[in-house]
Amino acid sequence: MRRGNLLYCGILFIRMIRTGPAGYPEGSSSPADAVRRVKAAGLSALEVQFVRNVQYNPIKAKEARSEAAGSGVLLSVHAPYYINLNSSSPETREKSENWILRAMRGAEAFGAWIVVAHAATYGDEEKRSTRNVIDSLIRVRDAAEIESLRAVIGLETMGKRAAWGTVPEILEVMDEVPGVLPVVDFAHLQARGPPLSEERLRLLLGSLSNVPRLHCHLSGIEYTAAGERKHLRLGEGLDHKMVLDALRDSGIEATVICESTSPMEDAQIIRGYLGQGI
Repeated sequence: MRRGNLLYCGILFIRMIRTGPAGYPEGSSSPADAVRRVKAAGLSALEVQFVRNVQYNPIKAKEARSEAAGSGVLLSVHAPYYINLNSSSPETREKSENWILRAMRGAEAFGAWIVVAHAATYGDEEKRSTRNVIDSLIRVRDAAEIESLRAVIGLETMGKRAAWGTVPEILEVMDEVPGVLPVVDFAHLQARGPPLSEERLRLLLGSLSNVPRLHCHLSGIEYTAAGERKHLRLGEGLDHKMVLDALRDSGIEATVICESTSPMEDAQIIRGYLGQGI
């Protein structure tokens, strides 16, 4: 490992906070064109959205992979929303595991380093929820190893109180399952509560200081007592500058994916505030 760089899962990261949008920029004619538009906007990351289904053209995925490698844009993918590794139905758990594997195959095609997943809801299995998530992800990682799928599984912090996915729960999974990292959605943390503050952010990021690269989501947020309601433009319902200051001050390697209702424009605002490029 060279000073100033980070090697993880075969990917060499240059030390920086990367920024980019969730989803292809408007007007993109292909995945490779989406990467070019991200690069032209001065951004350095892009999250491919498989949130409804894992569908892609292998040839176009390869073109995007090559374009990203050549331009220094780091790719991630987001797995389908309808995953529940804690379902009381064995069939649903099996389907959920398969959705993650399918997303990992897509990540391999695109050269994406991480697959972001909403892992579970509590439902009737709340007491066993973390154990069920661990057991499922062990099966997924075993299958991924057989197929030589290299992407990390990123477990996202969730914004609804009925959803599994607090930082302690995710850290518990990481202790037992190799190849799993947290994905910190700051808007979700704000919605779930307690509200984010400088002190809470400092403690949170301190607890994640050993994560080799912290994948993050950032947006505005509307929420109720039950948690997240919907994502909004940057700065609405959450002080994004406070979040970015804390992230920068922590010294953690990070990627910030903008999930606002205007992801490209707001990703550029994030980049401008951080004063970074590639």
